[in-house]
Amino acid sequence: MTLHQLARPYHPTAPTAAGVWKMLFDRQLALLHRRAHPAFAAGVAALGLRRDEVPTLARLGPLVYQRTGWTLRAAGGPLPEAEYYAALARRELPLVTRLRTFAEFDHPPHGVDLFSEVLGRLPLLFEPGYAQALETLGQTWALASTPAAAVLLRRFTRATFELGLLAPAGERPQFYGATLLTSTRHLHAAAAAEASQVQPLAGAAQQLRRLAVPTASFAAEASAQPYFVAQSWAELLEEIEQLRAELAHDQFSTAGSRVLSGPARGFAQRPAALRQVG
Repeated sequence: MTLHQLARPYHPTAPTAAGVWKMLFDRQLALLHRRAHPAFAAGVAALGLRRDEVPTLARLGPLVYQRTGWTLRAAGGPLPEAEYYAALARRELPLVTRLRTFAEFDHPPHGVDLFSEVLGRLPLLFEPGYAQALETLGQTWALASTPAAAVLLRRFTRATFELGLLAPAGERPQFYGATLLTSTRHLHAAAAAEASQVQPLAGAAQQLRRLAVPTASFAAEASAQPYFVAQSWAELLEEIEQLRAELAHDQFSTAGSRVLSGPARGFAQRPAALRQVG
């Protein structure tokens, strides 16, 4: 079965929410067979996710908290970056609770919905190394005190928790990024990526600094960077810690410049565009 054979299904009438969930669930799990990191399948099983039941936070919330210590937080849409990262730092995971309609099957509003949130983010929380790295990423936002630092952190988040792969040295990379786990288009692109587009995670922050000025389009910016492969969850955490150290150094340098040159003008935060799946 090819990726092209698993396009949006034909339906003479608009399916119910349960029907939309079932079609999305069946298609994505078929595509992810042997492509997703084993922690994904283990997490799906631990959550009790099924094709014939649209999950609710009322059921998942207590289970996730009991097993991981993370709190699920319902959201009407993507949050501003500062609010989203602050929630992660508190071990809170904001989740959009609206499920896309059949008309939005491949393009949910703002690129995110209940399906992409639950299937793309919750299963990996049951992997302690992933959860610790995500919490540390949230804590890193406090150090993103300049526009350039915010751009770097945004790019790093996309390159890892949205489009990241993981594999021990010499093994086939497997998906753990939420966008790869839930977007057919991005999964297809990653599966077809040339070897030159897939690079080790080590030193990713320095490489992401060198990218051109960011665009307003997630797809355009994502296509301009390689896929980064971590060898382990420990390496992912190590790279985040390295990023924290670099941002702290930048923050210190900026503070020193302000002392010498006078108050600097603040910058307006850009609205969140982290979790566009589509």
